[in-house]
Amino acid sequence: MNEVINFFREILPVKMEMEWGAAVSIVGTVFCYVVGGWDGLIEALVFAIGIDYVSGMLAAYINPDSQLNSQRGFRGICKKIMILLLVVLAHFLDQATHQEVIRTAVIWFFLGNEGLSIIENAAKAGLPIPDSLKNSLEQLNHQKAEVMQK
Repeated sequence: MNEVINFFREILPVKMEMEWGAAVSIVGTVFCYVVGGWDGLIEALVFAIGIDYVSGMLAAYINPDSQLNSQRGFRGICKKIMILLLVVLAHFLDQATHQEVIRTAVIWFFLGNEGLSIIENAAKAGLPIPDSLKNSLEQLNHQKAEVMQK
């Protein structure tokens, strides 16, 4: 009988585990609500943001001309938070206009931006980048600059 009781004690969460679980659930629920739900686009953006941040740190570590800098890293995190805040704004603009276009456009814009940044980080780390990809990225960067000026 003691074995059964011990088994259930081990699988049932303790108070701290329940508190952390509740906090993570609340944060996740609020995040999903304010960004318009957890779909493939937001998932891709969140992963691209994470990959960009990690690839930037790796590039700074690998590249002898640059170094890891906590202040620069903090600025990078702030920029990533701003991206997510713009997605939140776009979602609520979609809600106000009864459309589903603005959020999607904002996410695609930043997905492209994060993709470019990941490739730039790879180049900074010394990886070869195919010419066709470089040309496409330069064209996208040029188009992005034109859009931002308007």
